[in-house]
Amino acid sequence: MLNAQSHAARHDPAADAHDALAAEPRHRLRRRNRISAPHSRIAYSLGISMVCALAAIDLVTGGPAPATADEQSSVSVADALGIEGAGIEVSPVEDAAMLEQLAASRAQRDGEQAQAAAAQAQAEQAALEAKAAEEARLAAEAAAAVEAAAAAEAAKAAAEAAKQAEAPETATGVAAAASTAVSAIARISNSSGAVRPQTQAAADAVVSNVPGADSITIGGTRSSAADPGGHPSGLALDHMRNPSRGDAIAEYHIAHWDEPGVEYIVWQQRMLNSPGGVWKTMENRGSPTANHHDDVHLNYR
Repeated sequence: MLNAQSHAARHDPAADAHDALAAEPRHRLRRRNRISAPHSRIAYSLGISMVCALAAIDLVTGGPAPATADEQSSVSVADALGIEGAGIEVSPVEDAAMLEQLAASRAQRDGEQAQAAAAQAQAEQAALEAKAAEEARLAAEAAAAVEAAAAAEAAKAAAEAAKQAEAPETATGVAAAASTAVSAIARISNSSGAVRPQTQAAADAVVSNVPGADSITIGGTRSSAADPGGHPSGLALDHMRNPSRGDAIAEYHIAHWDEPGVEYIVWQQRMLNSPGGVWKTMENRGSPTANHHDDVHLNYR
């Protein structure tokens, strides 16, 4: 009787559940093991409570050793609840792997950002260098234009100076000779009679107003001349002189064209028919004297 009561007092529903689970066929247990582990905290708490209860029952009833009973109870309850060990906890190795992955990802991101920043800096530097080169090119072109303009001005000034240098040495004296006042008598070499009075008066005005003209040789009449209205008729003179003196004599006659009655001037193979006209080049007559390079030919009316 006492044993029956003791047995009844020791009877526990949890123990019956444990025995029922132990007696359950293996193929049904394998189906239970394939159930995925629940992810609810309530399920985990319930499982832990049942494990603790079973462990306490085993201790009271004198069951297996504590360690072995805990392990068997835990496995049985876990199997009954369909809890698998995988996925419940993450091992330190997995934590370290995840941290390494995060660190590698961050390092890669930082490297990509650094590369992008370096590329941007290089692009900006290239743009600045291109801008500086363009500005330098424009400045060089502007400086070259200024130099070219200065060179052109210098060339123009040199041309003007050369033109003035080619002017007669006695141009100032000729300009100062504003009259035909006669202070000297010209000596004219004639071989065919005397020259006309207007021709003599013109020669006297030249030697009186053109510096140095009184010392030159003046050719008058000669019958060999081809122009009958010139030397043969006493209306032409040849002032035999160097180019600078010849320029002065020609300029004097241009300035006083009507006073001595000039018809035309021939000087250095050129002819002038009026004081405001243009010198015209003549044909080559074969010699410096015939082309009047060494004398000024003056024809009067």
